Parts: sequence; structure tokens; C-alpha cells
Amino acid sequence: MKSLTDKQQQLWEYLLNYLEDYNQFPSYADMQEKFDYSSTNSIYQHLSSLKRKNYLIKQGRGNYDVHPTKRSQLKGFYPGIPVKGRIAAGAMHEAISENLGHLPVEIHPSKSDHYFALIVDGESMIDADIRDGEYIIIDPRPPQDGEIGAIDYHGETTLKTIQRKSDGIILYPENPAYDPITITPEKWEKITVFGTYVGKAWKKDGDWGLIFRSS
Repeated sequence: MKSLTDKQQQLWEYLLNYLEDYNQFPSYADMQEKFDYSSTNSIYQHLSSLKRKNYLIKQGRGNYDVHPTKRSQLKGFYPGIPVKGRIAAGAMHEAISENLGHLPVEIHPSKSDHYFALIVDGESMIDADIRDGEYIIIDPRPPQDGEIGAIDYHGETTLKTIQRKSDGIILYPENPAYDPITITPEKWEKITVFGTYVGKAWKKDGDWGLIFRSS
């Protein structure tokens, strides 16, 4: 059985080509003119069918986007920022290592396509405007003094501000309700650094965006 009818397939191919050429969806008037329909009702019915069959997703009133499972059909497809797991912002806990999909956002310049995202668990970094359940963006480079690092220590993860001292490293929370963690030099080899916090992703009115931490 065909997934799409002939007319739905024609509209789908037109939408993909229009997106690739103009980086936006055509208007109802554009689609009506292209397919010579007497009204926009037929266009609405076909778009609804494409949504029902998971080719499109609704983005607000009258607006659509390509369903994530079909975005690979676009030329020059960029899947987004990979979400590689969760990280504790509170008491340290065991890392959750899994593929949690992609955030539908792109980082420019292209040299930054090695960034990845983690989901925050906990409230120890709220004074740094990092809250439970948020998606944070990680650059896989070691954090400098005073930067926020994603750390694995003894097989457990944490997100903390890094302060280097003569007698070790202190992992500072950004919430007075939590205590800092001191790591002495003899324990340094037990540290794995995932990278440095550089920003976070947010979603508003169905659209995703990025906020980068000012240096």
C-alpha cells in the first residue's frame, strides 16, 4: 500500500523543493496556484493528511514543518545537535549514557558541529541560570578556571563551576543549598571531563533557539 496518494506525493515533493530553494514553506496561495485548485480547502486537506501520516508537524496556526523522521529527505540535511544523555546538577549520580535524539537547531560556524547537548537533572546551578530539565550545550574541551564543566568522577556525573587551587580542584555549585566538592591531586586520574558548558537550548511557541554564555 502506498503511503501517500499521487496528489499528496506531488505536494510533498513540491514542499521539499520549495524548502530547499527558499528555506521556508510556500504560502497557501503559492500552493493553490501551483496545483490550480479553485480554493485553499484542497490544500488544507492534503496538508492535514501529510500531518496525519507523519510527514509534517503543525507549528502554530496554519504553519507546518517537516516531521523529524522525514527531514533526511531534504538536501543538505542537518539533523541537529545530538543529545547524549543526562547530567546531574545536584548530588552526583551515575551517568545515563544513551542516544536521546537531536535538538532541531544548528550551530554556526560549521566548525562547531562537534557540540552536543545534555539534559540537566537538579537545581545546583540555578544561579548560573541552569535549571532542572533544561538542555545545555557542551563544547568537548577542558574547562578553564571559572568555567562550568561537565565532569565524570568515580563513574558519576556532575555539572559545576571549576576552580583550580594549589591543593586541588574545587567543583562549586551555583546554589548555596549545595556544598562544593574538593578533588585532591592524588584523585585527579579518576576525573573524566566531558567538556565545557557554552550555552543552552530553549523552546518557545514551538520554535527552538540557542542562548550562548557570554565569555
